[in-house]
Amino acid sequence: MIEKDHPFFYVKSLFGKTASVFYISKYIYTADSLMDDREIIKVNGNDLTEDYINNLICSLEENQELALHSKVDVNKTVFHIPMIDFSCEDEMTDLIFNRMRNFIPKEIMNNLALYNSGRSFHAYSTTLIKSKDWVEFMGRLLLINPKTDNEIIDGRWVGHRLMGGYCSLRWSNNTAQYVSEPKRIEYISKNIFFENNSTPSNKDLIDEQHDLL
Repeated sequence: MIEKDHPFFYVKSLFGKTASVFYISKYIYTADSLMDDREIIKVNGNDLTEDYINNLICSLEENQELALHSKVDVNKTVFHIPMIDFSCEDEMTDLIFNRMRNFIPKEIMNNLALYNSGRSFHAYSTTLIKSKDWVEFMGRLLLINPKTDNEIIDGRWVGHRLMGGYCSLRWSNNTAQYVSEPKRIEYISKNIFFENNSTPSNKDLIDEQHDLL
């Protein structure tokens, strides 16, 4: 059973709308590979419930994990959930957030939720972006990495996801490769407070995107 600090409970504000279609996958991780073996599942937003996710996790094969994809179809227009996979394993620092603020648009940073994945950190924003803006967003993530220091953003993840045409982040802990499901964390920086029990500010985002089409 997923806990209340699972990323489902942050992004679920985007679900529950009949005009939206989301993508989830059961995948097998292979180290240093070009592509993952994925079974992609297409699901209407109003069917994407807590029970649905729990049932999918219970149905995983021994070598599979579950991931949410960034791609969202809204009334036949493709949007993406901004997602980030970090390389840093120990902690998030103000130095990291200062670089993020320099490159990530304010409307995405303002409702970013952070998760400890057990081996590094993940992040989600509920500000949907169109496909052309998603490609630019992925480029911005690479620019967060300093030229002469360790990676902040997982560059290999960015490369794989650009090749795949969507982002994906793990939602399960079903194999020995990982140590836990992602868990929501708090972080207080000088200008941004990421709180582990806050809710997105744009709960009607899908409706707003629909109105623009």
